[in-house]
Amino acid sequence: MFQIDKSAFGAFIAALRRERGMTQRELAEKLNVSDKAVSKWETGVSLPDISLLPPLGEELGVTVTELLNARRMDSGETLRPQETDELLRRAMELAPEPGRGRPTAKNVLAFLLCVGICVLELLLLMGPLSWRPVADTAAMLWTAAALGAVFGVYFFLAVKTRLPKFYDENKLGCITDGFLRIHMSGVSINNTNWPHMIRAFRGWSAAVLTLGPVTVYALDRLTPGESPWRMIVFFALFLGGLFVPAYYAAIKYRNGRK
Repeated sequence: MFQIDKSAFGAFIAALRRERGMTQRELAEKLNVSDKAVSKWETGVSLPDISLLPPLGEELGVTVTELLNARRMDSGETLRPQETDELLRRAMELAPEPGRGRPTAKNVLAFLLCVGICVLELLLLMGPLSWRPVADTAAMLWTAAALGAVFGVYFFLAVKTRLPKFYDENKLGCITDGFLRIHMSGVSINNTNWPHMIRAFRGWSAAVLTLGPVTVYALDRLTPGESPWRMIVFFALFLGGLFVPAYYAAIKYRNGRK
């Protein structure tokens, strides 16, 4: 679904090259590659590296978006969010994949400590304190614990600390990596602010795991019965704690500010 059609891509750049009256060798010289490389692109054998897309588009008179879609776009035509996500995935196929690396011992210990505190709090609340949360409170409790653990596994143990170069060369407000999809309207994510955003997400995961159970317990005791205010306050804290620090980090460090 998200793969680049090599044949369509090759036919598109071959047609554009002929329109401009260039030979494969002439195009190759302008891009500092071999004419064999250009031949392989046009015959669908291989694809160019992502770093070559901007100069390739410039030489052929099209945009990177048009190259990836293998077609010319009408003036004023815009992409829907789903199309933008697909375009990003296509571009990622051409980018060298940054290694995840092994998680540091510090991050592993920090995550295990947070999980241990969460489990201990749950045992104390439902054991000695005999807390039996009503349905909506129980849903909040287990939702917070599950999401805190899932985000914690990713951001403490599996996150890519370096993004492909494509993010530094284009204004993208989304991250797609396996199950993870983060869309942040109005900000550009790149390698200057991504490390700070990672710390913000780790902080949120740690806070949800260590403070989530006691926070839900406090809300349950402070609001009677099936109070709608309990759910409102919970989601305000839960979502605000996730996105506000991440947005702050993305904006503050977007230009490499330390």
